[in-house]
Amino acid sequence: MIKIDLDQCIGCLKCVSVCPFQILDGKDGKPEMGEEKRCVRCLHCAAACPQKAIGLDAIEGVLPDEMPAFPEDFPKLIEGFLMTRRSYRNFKQEAVPREILNRGLRVSAWAPSAKNQHPTKWIVIDDDKKIKIMMDHILEYVRETGISPEIAELYERGKNVVMGNAKTLLLAYAGTGAINPPVDTALALHHVELMLQSQGIGTCWAGYFMRMCNQVPALREMLKLPEGCQFYGAMMAGYPEKEEYLHIPNRHMQPDIQWL
Repeated sequence: MIKIDLDQCIGCLKCVSVCPFQILDGKDGKPEMGEEKRCVRCLHCAAACPQKAIGLDAIEGVLPDEMPAFPEDFPKLIEGFLMTRRSYRNFKQEAVPREILNRGLRVSAWAPSAKNQHPTKWIVIDDDKKIKIMMDHILEYVRETGISPEIAELYERGKNVVMGNAKTLLLAYAGTGAINPPVDTALALHHVELMLQSQGIGTCWAGYFMRMCNQVPALREMLKLPEGCQFYGAMMAGYPEKEEYLHIPNRHMQPDIQWL
């Protein structure tokens, strides 16, 4: 539940006006929780409160840092950053520092999520031996089942399409009973990707890896995937090597936009 410090509250009722589900009511000039209404803890109220008088029941107020001051050309900077993002598959042979990964994963908690559920959980693999074991399981599965034979064919030619040569792999999973786990997980993973790429760390969405982690029994057992859960996203991460992009290429598939 949210916690409102009525001593700090100045009665502006901005929290009431931004509450998306009308959980808060203004009574006698002060906000209070409506009866028989369920708060999803989106904390729009906390973000709008000028007094930082609202937080979670176990956390006082909001983030300790002030809102950043964005420069006037911020939209242009963001546009440039998003358009220059690339998918990298060739990495230096060093793992991404865990403190950098932790910071990116922490920011994923601010990604949009259906009813503020945030069901995404993370597994990070940065151990060379475990990565090799996982790839061996995948190759064995492909050869035994005939599923995605191109994985083994390309691997024999020196091309690992499952995980590149990354020394750091991220797996995102969630319970299948969440409201919208595929979208929630993708948004969380994209937040992590943008945080990492802003710090010079290359990433690539690893679709083969995600599918194999769901399909290969030995991998599910190795990763200890909880019952009722599924992997919804995977990503390679590392410092790019032998990949330098100097231009923003045209996109053949432009957005199809209709105005009504």
